[in-house]
Amino acid sequence: MVSSLTLRILKGYARPVVSLKGGLTCLIDSGADTPVWTKGAERLCRFYNAEKVMGKKFLLSGFGNGYEIIDVYKVSDVDLIGVDKNGTEDKITFINLIVGCTTRPSMIADLILPNTAFSHMNLILRNLDVQYPIVEVEHDKTDYYVNPIYRADDDRFVDRVYSFTNI
Repeated sequence: MVSSLTLRILKGYARPVVSLKGGLTCLIDSGADTPVWTKGAERLCRFYNAEKVMGKKFLLSGFGNGYEIIDVYKVSDVDLIGVDKNGTEDKITFINLIVGCTTRPSMIADLILPNTAFSHMNLILRNLDVQYPIVEVEHDKTDYYVNPIYRADDDRFVDRVYSFTNI
């Protein structure tokens, strides 16, 4: 059975930025293919008890000029919490989320979640016929594993991620 999770886009943002626990923010980015934590390893570990994935890196680009080789971390659970169609609290949990970690204090959000993390869901951005913009996530599970796909030419580098349902 398909459920619909509604997330309010935070006021003042032109892009789909939603709230996470502890006052953290998350940008849902249709152009990205890897989750990126933008506020440094110390903050990531403090809020999510993340573990560095030894021997793995991510080649970060699309944040300005050039690229940056950054560390990879595993975050046990990231919850997107909103409401269902009846106004009851609903959530999706990303389990063992693999993220690239950088320090970009001027970035729009703490976490950037790529469209590929929602590959087993329908992701809808609603601007019309709503008081405030919202993101609707149609899902048939509550737990999703977001696993890395490593580069074919060098498996030390994460190429992208995709979600997998917990069977």
